[in-house]
Amino acid sequence: MNWSRKKFFLFIWLIIPTALSSTPDSLQTTPNYDPWLAYDKVLHFGISCSLVLSTQYILENTLDIDWETALPAGVAVSAANGVIKEYWDKKMGSFFSKRDLIADAAGILVGVLIIVMGKN
Repeated sequence: MNWSRKKFFLFIWLIIPTALSSTPDSLQTTPNYDPWLAYDKVLHFGISCSLVLSTQYILENTLDIDWETALPAGVAVSAANGVIKEYWDKKMGSFFSKRDLIADAAGILVGVLIIVMGKN
C-alpha cells in the first residue's frame, strides 16, 4: 500500500468515528417545521459541494494524492461534516433533519459531478 492510500485510510479512521459517536436514541425526536425550500437547505447544499471540491483540490494539488483517492476523501469529509452538524443540532436542543442530509447529499453529488466531468 503506497503512502497516499495510508494517509487516506488514516484520515477516514479519524473522521468517521467522530460522525458515528452519538447514540441512535438521539434521533428519536419530532421534527420542528422543516420546509424543503428554505435558505437552510441552500446552505447545506452549497457547503457540502464546496467541501467536496476544496478537499479534493487540496489533497490532489497540494499533497500530491492521486485524484482517485482524493475524491473519496472529499466525499467523506463533506458527508461527515453534514452528519456531525445534524448530531450537533440535536445535542443543542433542535432536531436531526433528514431533509438537511438530503440537501448535503445533493451538494456532494454535484461536487463529484464537477470533478469527474473536469477530468474528462
